[in-house]
Amino acid sequence: MGIFNNNKIQGILADRGLDEVSEETSAQIEAILGGLQRHGLLRENTHVDFNDKSNEIKIEFLRALVEQNWILVAQNEQIIACLKEIKDSVNSSANRFSD
Repeated sequence: MGIFNNNKIQGILADRGLDEVSEETSAQIEAILGGLQRHGLLRENTHVDFNDKSNEIKIEFLRALVEQNWILVAQNEQIIACLKEIKDSVNSSANRFSD
């Protein structure tokens, strides 16, 4: 799976309550994490050089946006799961009436 092993991806997803994401979402997450890693922007990276306080503030702001996006991904996964349940319920009801 690219620069990360599957356990690292799963660990990051689990930390954010995203244990059950689709394979497509997982692949997209890996691509995003790879880009952040290449530029030294992951939270655990301690090798980021800050020329001045303004750059440090920018990086922290961008990290906050990334964390906000994790929340949105988790909420979207919940919405998708609910929609699938509704669809299955509607299909089940329709099948009962067609028999």
